[in-house]
Amino acid sequence: MKNFTFVFKTGLLGIIGVCLLASCIVTRHPFGIINSTEPLSPHYVVLDEVERSTCSPWFLLIPFGSKTSTEEIITDLIKENGADALVGVTVENKKSLFVIPIMGNDCTIVKGQAVRALP
Repeated sequence: MKNFTFVFKTGLLGIIGVCLLASCIVTRHPFGIINSTEPLSPHYVVLDEVERSTCSPWFLLIPFGSKTSTEEIITDLIKENGADALVGVTVENKKSLFVIPIMGNDCTIVKGQAVRALP
C-alpha cells in the first residue's frame, strides 16, 4: 500500500509537470485605434477588410529576428489593395508563452478596411 501511494503521488506530479510545460498563455492588448490613415472626404467606397500580422519569436527571453513596423504594414496593405487609405484601423499586440517562460512569440496585428475616395 505504501508503494502504491508513492507511485500515485509521483505519477500525479509528473502529469502536472507535463501539463505545465505544455500549456501556453496567450495575452492580447490593444495598441491603438485610428479612424483613418489619411484625411478623407465622407464619400468613399470600401474595397476590402484587411489584416496583417508580424511576429518575432523569442527563446530564454532573447528575441530572435525583428518585426515589421506598423507604418510599413499599413503602407503595404494600402498598396496591395489599390486603396487610398485604411479606415477603422486597430493595432493589437499578442504575446504567447509557456507557463515556464522558455520560449514564446510576440506579434503585432493590424486590422482595418481598405477604402478608395470617390471623386
